[in-house]
Amino acid sequence: MGSLGTVFPQGMLWWAADMSTFVTVGNATQPFPRLLHAVVANADRLPQPVTVQYGNNDFSCEKCQSVAFMDMEQFTLQLTEATLVVTHAGAGSIIHAIQAGKVPVVVPRRTEYGEIIDNHQIEFAQSLATEGRVIITQDVTRLEFAAKEALARQERLDQQPETRPRLITLISERLSYYRGKKF
Repeated sequence: MGSLGTVFPQGMLWWAADMSTFVTVGNATQPFPRLLHAVVANADRLPQPVTVQYGNNDFSCEKCQSVAFMDMEQFTLQLTEATLVVTHAGAGSIIHAIQAGKVPVVVPRRTEYGEIIDNHQIEFAQSLATEGRVIITQDVTRLEFAAKEALARQERLDQQPETRPRLITLISERLSYYRGKKF
C-alpha cells in the first residue's frame, strides 16, 4: 500500500494506494551520486515504494528497493507502473518515460560534478521542458518540489492523451539535431 507522504497534489489522494516512484540513473559509466543522495534525502516524501536503478554507483537505502541494472522488459514495466519517474537526462530514458505516458522529473548529469563528459543532457532536457513534458531540476535540493510539479502536470496530461503523439515527434526532431555530432 502506498504512503501518502507530502508530495501528492490535492485531488490525487484517492488513488494513493497505487502510487510508486521509479528512479533511474541509466547505464553510464560515470557515477551520479548527486541524484542518488537527493533520492535518499527525500525517500520518505516520494510515492511509495521507491525503486532505484542505480547503475555504476554505490547505493544503499533501507527506504528504497534497488537494483544496479535491469533488462528492457523490467525497465519498461517499472516506467509503466510508476506514478512518479525521476531520471537522468538520457534521451532513451526520457523517451521511454514519455512513451509510457509519464511527465518525468529530469536531473541532467553535469560536467562540473564529473557526471558526464559534456553538458548535452542539460540542453536536451531544457528543450523538452519548454514543451511542458518534463520537469527539469538541476538543483537536487528541489527534488521534492519537482516531484510535486510532475505529479500535478501528470494529472493534467492524463486528461489530454491526444498530446502524446505530437510530443514523440518533437523528441525525435530534437534528437535528430544530435545525430552525427561528436561528444
